[in-house]
Amino acid sequence: MQIRFTKRALLGAVVCAVATGAALLGATAAQAAGVPGQGTWETTLQGRDLDGNALNGPEAFYDTALNVTWLRNGNVNGLMNWDDANAWANSLVVGGIGDWRLPTMVDTGDPGCDDSDAGGTDCGFNVQTRSGATTYSEMAHLFYETLGNKALCDPALSTINHCVQQPGYGLSNTANFQSLQSYPYWSGLVYAPDTRVAWGFFTNLGLQAPLFRTERLYALAVHPGDVAPPIPEPQTLALMLAGLGALLLVRRRRPR
Repeated sequence: MQIRFTKRALLGAVVCAVATGAALLGATAAQAAGVPGQGTWETTLQGRDLDGNALNGPEAFYDTALNVTWLRNGNVNGLMNWDDANAWANSLVVGGIGDWRLPTMVDTGDPGCDDSDAGGTDCGFNVQTRSGATTYSEMAHLFYETLGNKALCDPALSTINHCVQQPGYGLSNTANFQSLQSYPYWSGLVYAPDTRVAWGFFTNLGLQAPLFRTERLYALAVHPGDVAPPIPEPQTLALMLAGLGALLLVRRRRPR
């Protein structure tokens, strides 16, 4: 059985395998602070407290656009092959909550990696994210829509086989995620034409492509639906504590 890659997907697999330490694919955590006004993260990502201690900040974010919950930490176990990444996500328990998985996407099947520099379907740069009730790629939606990041190729100026680089591409915004890496991340879906291969998303390039399952990539866990009540905003929490203190003071002063 042959792997039906295009030249770009094959290049992606080779680069991922041999470019350890190279500047282009060097795994680095992007800035920790979110970029205001870039993407929809300020309104569509809601913090979720999974350990019962709101003062520690959220352990996850509920994505109102996709109706999934993202684990906040984008580098829990470091680089893993596809099978290990799946096993890690499926066995993950955070604050007593299980049923996590790797992000998923829609594979067009027999066409294989039908990539494009201007805007691919399931493969290439600027791939489909979401339309109506269909989510074509959870990682692509997080990268392009939620975080407002750009692919290497400008979708307005590039053609199918010609990439016009756009300034500011890559993982420029990580919102309030922790340790989100500028490097490929695994999807939980096997590549339809060949089960030796699985899908991945390059956060450093804005590229979705199939990679051999033996490659070592990062993994970000996701949970279907919402998992916990929202964390109170700091000012709301302060008001609640002040109100509780006032109530206790009144009860202590009440005549017996």
